[in-house]
Amino acid sequence: MNAIDATRETIGLVHDYLEAAIDGCEPETLTRVFPGATIGAILPIYIHAVDSEDWCFQQLIQNKPKLIESSKWYERWGVTPPGLGGEVDWSKVNVPLGELREYAKAVYAATDEWLNRATDADLDQQIDWHSGQKKSAAWVIADTVHVHLSFHAGEISSLKGVMGLKGLPW
Repeated sequence: MNAIDATRETIGLVHDYLEAAIDGCEPETLTRVFPGATIGAILPIYIHAVDSEDWCFQQLIQNKPKLIESSKWYERWGVTPPGLGGEVDWSKVNVPLGELREYAKAVYAATDEWLNRATDADLDQQIDWHSGQKKSAAWVIADTVHVHLSFHAGEISSLKGVMGLKGLPW
């Protein structure tokens, strides 16, 4: 197995975990916040996770606008796009889970599209990272997609668990 195939396989696993975690969430489950908690609701965690992958593959690796911007998801959801360096406060946005999952499918498909044409050498591409650091595309993918999305799938599963719901189906 080459590095691209390993990356594709691992990202597929991460997608499976994230989608299994979010599966079955009702609107009240998506937006529930526990008093005094330092963690927010499931909906902003999920959208942040998917948006992170969008940012990684579109903006960082390919120098393209994120799909959430170029495909008019903001407009569709009635969300004002963030200004320079800003972020949307997803805790104040109520987007149906089906629409969020459509965005996720589009992001996952775009990731697959890049992986289908990428070579192992593309994983060595140097990416501008935080604080002026340079990191390989492989490192950025590992950090921003593999690890980051796994953490958020765990957060979502844990939040469902404290609500008396099953987090992951296995």
